[in-house]
Amino acid sequence: MIDRKTSVHLQDFPSVNFLNDEVDLIHDMDLIRAICSTALAIRDSKNLRVRLPLQSLTIIGKNAHRILPFIDIISEEVNVKEIKIAENISEFADNKLQINFKKIGAKFGAKIKEITQAIKENNWQKIDDKTIEIAGVKLVDDDFELKLTIKNIDEKKSAILALPSNDFLILLSIEITQELEDEGIARDIVRAIQQNRKDADLQITDMVKLEIFSTKPRITSVAKRFENYIKSQVLAISLEISNDKISNSSAKIFDNQLDDGDIQIAITRNS
Repeated sequence: MIDRKTSVHLQDFPSVNFLNDEVDLIHDMDLIRAICSTALAIRDSKNLRVRLPLQSLTIIGKNAHRILPFIDIISEEVNVKEIKIAENISEFADNKLQINFKKIGAKFGAKIKEITQAIKENNWQKIDDKTIEIAGVKLVDDDFELKLTIKNIDEKKSAILALPSNDFLILLSIEITQELEDEGIARDIVRAIQQNRKDADLQITDMVKLEIFSTKPRITSVAKRFENYIKSQVLAISLEISNDKISNSSAKIFDNQLDDGDIQIAITRNS
């Protein structure tokens, strides 16, 4: 028997001070989360559902190459086929300077007119992330704020948004081809089948036979073209396309509604 004088619930949690913090990894993962969140915000603003694949996502900012080990994570989370990087933000946006005049008034009252003119002329220099020089004086911390102002882009093909930290831009391809639309429909079919498997109380390892019917020819056409993909995702040994509403008494039949129309799915456990 285990000799335990005190309940484990009343004991102190063991110290983990011997574990070293992975500072760089934590920093990188914070960046990855911000990238994914911003890209998904663009999707939401453009009414592009997450299961619809997009062609590419470009991450723009200094040292953007540091995200390369994590591109598979980003690609899966945002559902894009290609991740690109670029480091020159000035190609896509300008830094717009905003001065906290209430704060600097007491320090540089006599210089305010010169500072205002320098802003109009865009005559200032960034020293580091927390310091700029303008009109012969240095402004630090919350004396100022730099906001990225996006340059013109083709809004039919791309959407761009800065991270909350304002040091990276996310450029998302939003042009939808028929190939991308069809792949999105295939993913919707997979999601519906997975839900139907669950509703049929099947085990996660059960192999099945599928029959599909839809009043929308495009859905059945996509099911045919992506047959191998669908079967691999849902553990199906066969997929049959029905010309009429399904009435297979030995199968469990489910009616589903996709974004592109109705789909009836019949599932038979492979014995």
